[in-house]
Order: sequence, then C-alpha cells, then structure tokens
Amino acid sequence: MNRYFYLTNPWWQDEFFDYGIIRPYYVDKLKNDFDQRLIQILTGLRRVGKTTISRQLIYTLIKTEKIKPTRILFFSIEEPSITKFPIIDIINRFRAEHNIKSREKIFVFIDEIQFRENWQQEIKSLYDSENIKFVLTGSSAMLLSDKLSYLTGRYLKTRVFPLNFMEYLRFKNINLSKTNNYLLQNHLQDFLDNGGIPEYVLNKIDRYLETTVESILFKDLVSKFQLRNPSILTDLIYLLADRVGTTSSSLKLARILGVSKDTVLTYLDYLDKTYITSKLNSYSSSRNKEIYNPPKIYFEDTGIGNKYASKINQGALAENAVYNHIKISIFDKLRIKFGYWYENQSEIDFIIAHKKKKYFIESKWVNNIAEMNFHGLEKALKIINPEKVLYITNGLKGKMEVRANTVYFIPLYEFLRKDLSVYINGL
Repeated sequence: MNRYFYLTNPWWQDEFFDYGIIRPYYVDKLKNDFDQRLIQILTGLRRVGKTTISRQLIYTLIKTEKIKPTRILFFSIEEPSITKFPIIDIINRFRAEHNIKSREKIFVFIDEIQFRENWQQEIKSLYDSENIKFVLTGSSAMLLSDKLSYLTGRYLKTRVFPLNFMEYLRFKNINLSKTNNYLLQNHLQDFLDNGGIPEYVLNKIDRYLETTVESILFKDLVSKFQLRNPSILTDLIYLLADRVGTTSSSLKLARILGVSKDTVLTYLDYLDKTYITSKLNSYSSSRNKEIYNPPKIYFEDTGIGNKYASKINQGALAENAVYNHIKISIFDKLRIKFGYWYENQSEIDFIIAHKKKKYFIESKWVNNIAEMNFHGLEKALKIINPEKVLYITNGLKGKMEVRANTVYFIPLYEFLRKDLSVYINGL
C-alpha cells in the first residue's frame, strides 16, 4: 500500500505532478467552498476530467492555500492493492506514515467512490468522528443517488461537464484576435464534431469516445444490474444519435428494438443517469401536455453523439451544442424552467421561463434570411409573449421584426463564447 501511496501522492516528496490544464470555474468553485467542512462530491460523465480537477485542487491548496503536502491523501477506490481494506484503515495508515494525530485535520480525495459497497456508511462514520475534509468523485448519478440520502446535510455536489467552447479553445491554445474571428467557424466545426472530452480534445485517440461509452455500459451498468442483453443499450444509443433534437417516443423505440416500452424507459434512465444522454421535457401551461409529450434527447457530449450517428447532421450537432450551453448556464440556478414548446404542430426548440418572463431560443443552421421559416414562431407568438427571441445560426447576424417582436440572429460561435446571462438579464 505504501508504494501505491507514494506513486499517487508525489507532492509528499515535493515532486512535480501533472495536473493538466486548469479549469478555473471548477477549481475556484471547489476552493471557495473548501472552508466548509461539508463533503465535496464531483460527479459527471466518465473521462470528463473529475480526477484531473481533483489534482488541480490539490495543487491549488498546496501552492496558494499553503496546505502542508503531507496532509493531503489521494487514492482510487479501484486500486487492487487497497480495495480489501476499510477506508478507515487506509486513512490510519496515512496518518501513521506522516505522524499525524487523529485530532489534526487532513484532506482526503477518493476517486470513483461509487465502486465501494456501503461507502456512504464508512464516509459518514469518519465525517462524524474525525477531522477530515473529503473530496469524492463518482461517474454515475444512478450508483451515487441511492447512497447520498445517507449523507443528507453533509455534502455539496458539483457536476462536471465536458469542455465548453471557450474551454475547448483554451485547451487547443487558440487565441484569435478580432481580425481573425472568421477562423472561429473552423474551430467551431471541430468542437461540434469531436466534442469536449478533455483527453480526446488534446490527442484525438482512435476509438477513445467509443471505449468511453463501452466502459460506462459494461462497467457501470451491465455488471451492476446484470443486464442480459447489453447490446440493446448500444442499439438504443445509435437510434438516439440519429434523433438528436427530435422527440423520442419510447413506444416507437421499443418497437424498433423489439423490447417492451418499460425496458426502453429503464434504459433511457440508465443513459441519463450515467450522463451519456440528457433529456429535455416539454414546456406548457398545461401540466397534462408536459407529461404527455415525450422528451427530446440530447447528448452530454456532441462528439459522442456524432460518433454514433449514421451520418453527420450539422444542424443536429449545432442544436445539441445550444442545448448543452443553456443547460450548463442555468444548471445550479433556482426557479428557472427550461423545456421545448410544442403545440398545434408548431415548435420552439427551447423556452426558458424565469421571473414570470419567457425567452425563446431557436437553433437554425442557416446563413441568410432566405433560408429561414418563421411559421412556428408566428404561431407561438400568438400564444406566448416572450421577453426576447434569439435565433442561433450558422453565420447569420443581425435582427428583424416578426409580429412586433424583435428576433436577434446570433452566430453559434459567438453564442457559445458568452454566458447565457449576457443575452438574458437576471440569470
């Protein structure tokens, strides 16, 4: 165990360690909450960078907060040399190695905690009895959620998302002046096609995204739930990848796959809880319509969706990117309602309701007004009076009036470079 400790905690010997490219949003958020004793839990899609962010936080604690390096322990729950030991024994060995008394504060980072049976009981006992600041990572909401109720009032959870467009540009070391803004379109295309999984953005390893999904399906789901026909999950991903931005009827999907509707609903929930996909529910003034209308399914990472699609659909990739940008912008904000609007065969891609005001956002992969159709918008404006209407486009920029409402045309590369609050006041 000691050899593993020193290999994974190089800061004990003042050695350089690779902490990757800093993602300030997450590191600052975690650091700002670090004075609280609460357990901090990082969750999100596999390989999205949770472990790296943990190491970035460790680096920040040592360099800027002046925490003594030998007070910080990092280990993975999957490491074979320590899996047989209770967490308290691992921590006691750490304390003994550095002569740290039980009342002295330590910082413990545990990776992939969901693979430990009854981890919540071990962590709760240590949290209640010792002076320990815990940071835990986990890749599945499904495998974590049934445990977290045991820790109610003792934790803060941070969702880690794939790189957004601005992070992607920084990871690729792309700094463009205003005179070179036209080059953003090329980088945007790469971002849509390949997504924002950090390692893949940096190195584009062959089959990296496919093996990421396979790892989720077979390690997180098949082994946990003893699924008898895991290929149905893969087939479902293929079907969803060809239906990005459209409503997905579970009954229709069930017929195609040759399984029951209940099986499809269960598998859709699996994909959602492991962060492969993300669903957007219908928005309506009628609760019945919201429940009756099927959700739209998007992918947490456009690169994964693109890999599993039968053909490249730039409009669908763009809409997926718009959805992800909105979702991330409003994720931790309260009293915001977000959905798609559909009535009388007319649809608005995204509607946001906030403080009694409503905002329309449409994704249209076009370059000029002649390619635009406003029939759906005109019907929606007869029913809802939005505060603002945004059309996110390929290259079209400007504004025009539609039924006494100003429609703002914003190129996607520009929309993705700014927080949603820039366009919607008060978010």
